[in-house]
Amino acid sequence: MKILITGGSGYIGARLSLFLANKGYQVIPLCFPSIPYDEAWRKKMYEILTGDLRHDNTIVKIFSLKPDIIIHLVSLDHFDSEKEPELVNNINVLPTWRLLDTCTKNGLIKFIYFSTIQVYGKLPNSIIDETQKVKTLNTYGLTHHLSEQICDHYNRKTNTNVISIRLSNSYGNPIFDENNCWWLAINDLCKNAFLKKEIRLLSDGTPQRDFIHGNDVCEAIDILIKSDEKQVDNVYHISSGSTLTLMEIAHIVRNEYHQRYNMLLPIITPQGIVNEHDLSSSIEKYIISNNKLKKLGFMQSYSVEKGVNELFSYLENSGKHSL
Repeated sequence: MKILITGGSGYIGARLSLFLANKGYQVIPLCFPSIPYDEAWRKKMYEILTGDLRHDNTIVKIFSLKPDIIIHLVSLDHFDSEKEPELVNNINVLPTWRLLDTCTKNGLIKFIYFSTIQVYGKLPNSIIDETQKVKTLNTYGLTHHLSEQICDHYNRKTNTNVISIRLSNSYGNPIFDENNCWWLAINDLCKNAFLKKEIRLLSDGTPQRDFIHGNDVCEAIDILIKSDEKQVDNVYHISSGSTLTLMEIAHIVRNEYHQRYNMLLPIITPQGIVNEHDLSSSIEKYIISNNKLKKLGFMQSYSVEKGVNELFSYLENSGKHSL
């Protein structure tokens, strides 16, 4: 089965490309602006494209390859999505439309679109499933919801199985050094613990997140690839189904660092050094349900503790002292 992945050399795309290639799929990553230098990664790929989805010739290239499945990852990040509307539309929305309009006419079996949990805006402290009302609060969420609506249209009007996934918060080491991932909360806390011997939070630690490791994201995508079920409401959460405060994450990072290096690091917030017993765990939390995905066979394999240790191993082995 031939799978084309847009954003194939990005933080999620590079890991997903490698994961699916190792599963035996014929993977074609679309890279921009250039192909990564990593020869081992490149050898795993069936073919590698370079191109900008804003340009007609890139869409033509994809069409000519007749992929069975397209996984669409290309998007500006949260910050760049606040730039001028024409730029944001041309990257976050229009390529979704053009890919679907072109490739559904060419025997495309499945299209998987990476959306975001941010389409819901402020999350209520309750169990949130895929029927939760969308209330976007930023352009990043808005443009992803617009692409979801395009996906829904083509899912209903064509033979292609078009799926939108709403990803919570992924983390884990990058495949390539140039992948920009150290602003992600768990990655950032591990990096600072390793390099600066402190765990520094930018808030009081009460903000909460659902964190899911990149490998579990890949496992979820593999399950969706193998699923033949086409639903009218083809939206799935990719989440851990467990919510932690940033303070709880900080304590996990500290505990794993302590066990690994026999050093107890301070946790620091803007208010100062945190008392050891202040876990901020008594606050009411939301839950991003992944039951719909679990019904297809999804099982999470990475605990936060395992993911944190993997990040420490990466930092040890790759000499990230210049980060």
